[in-house]
Amino acid sequence: MMENALKGLQYFALQGAVDSIAPFGLGHINDSFLVQAEGKSYLLQRLNTSVFKTPQVIEGNLRALLAHAPELFAKHLRGTGGNYHEFDGEHWWRLQEFVPNSYSPNELQPNELREVSTGFGCFTAQFGSQPLEKYTESIPHFHDLHLRLRQLQAALEANAAGRLESVLAEVGQVQQFNWIAARFDKLVDEGLPLRICHNDAKAGNCLLSKPDSRFLKVVDLDTVGPGYALFDLGDMLRSMLFNVPENRENLESLSFSKERFHAIVNPFVEACSGVLKPIEIESLPFGGLYMTYIMAVRFLTDYLNGDIYYKVSHEKENLSRARNQLTILELMASSMA
Repeated sequence: MMENALKGLQYFALQGAVDSIAPFGLGHINDSFLVQAEGKSYLLQRLNTSVFKTPQVIEGNLRALLAHAPELFAKHLRGTGGNYHEFDGEHWWRLQEFVPNSYSPNELQPNELREVSTGFGCFTAQFGSQPLEKYTESIPHFHDLHLRLRQLQAALEANAAGRLESVLAEVGQVQQFNWIAARFDKLVDEGLPLRICHNDAKAGNCLLSKPDSRFLKVVDLDTVGPGYALFDLGDMLRSMLFNVPENRENLESLSFSKERFHAIVNPFVEACSGVLKPIEIESLPFGGLYMTYIMAVRFLTDYLNGDIYYKVSHEKENLSRARNQLTILELMASSMA
């Protein structure tokens, strides 16, 4: 792995010798490395082309993002070929400056919830007037619930990993929430507008300042593209409202916190209300149900398929993630009805 990273780094003209390079972060998809060179820190990433099959699309989206609002993002370095993504014959790589005195929040105190929400709200506000045609979905139909439900059905029928009998209860839970797809369709029919979204809005994709926890940068931009505002707000509710690891199953002690709910929703609305239409603002809480449901479906599908999409540390991790999301979904649905 380190040998590959060093090879990828050669495509970026860093000043001075490389002092160290080491794996960094806990991302599900791409491989990341912290690079130290001549007293400066960089983040080197290898794009997972099993997931992101068209690196050229991600390159085009990144160029548009950095041209429009560079202050929102970490500085990316162009490679020796003049692009932000460089190909070494086997892998695609990119390099960005490591933002000093920054961190991605983990425990998520109320002030951190507000700052993360403000950050993604600022993103929505900045790109509210950007033409949709400047951006392309890096993963087509990424948040298409109907597609994800069809994929689950195909996984159930194939039972490729022989795990169907162990997830019948979870399949039943999924079926109980089919109404979410119909409600979303109704919102679209009523005029819910497409806009440029991050499409993976969670605390790990937002950098805060170490001294005072202020919002600094939005990161991990591979999924940026056309979407709906409720996708980003919903992803924050899904991943931040209950403050538990995504793979934790024992959630009996969880309860819905209005304080945390408002600490996520209100700053987002305040930051981007100038670009959002009334139907978007009204539908934002529903985004929590939509995004939690779609992730439960995706985790369960990957478990049935034999863990071919998400990285796992043990055989049942995707099942634990699916159970986690289904529990959170039930808590949301009962508290937001």
